[in-house]
Amino acid sequence: MARFILHETIINASVDEVWNELIAIEDWKWNRWTKLKADNPTEGVKGKLLASFEGDDTWKEYDFTFGRVSESEHLLTWMGGAGPKDCLFSGYHTMQLEEMDDSRTKLIHREKFGGILPAIGLGLPFKTLDRNYLLMNEALKHHVECK
Repeated sequence: MARFILHETIINASVDEVWNELIAIEDWKWNRWTKLKADNPTEGVKGKLLASFEGDDTWKEYDFTFGRVSESEHLLTWMGGAGPKDCLFSGYHTMQLEEMDDSRTKLIHREKFGGILPAIGLGLPFKTLDRNYLLMNEALKHHVECK
């Protein structure tokens, strides 16, 4: 049984403005919950994901690999896992932008968790992650709209 998190947020800015902030992973000052440390956001590039479950600068480190990254689709994905063939845990994270009109963008932020641990409710604090992904959306919205 997989677990899912999904949040959608309307940002009052053009899709290109939001994309430029989202893809600039080295400059995620707006994000107190997740940092992606990698050479560049390109499919197949491996890196370290830093997670602060309480947004308090206490970080846990996880390995990840970028999945599909597409400027034309405004899509940024990454994944990670544990155990043989990720049987204990897997996560597939997606942040995608949809242009609503010239000055509004929908951010669709989701993650699908698989493996034995999420199926039995273990591995990560899923309620906290659900809250944090919403907070990430709101922080990106605030950052872009207040520039």
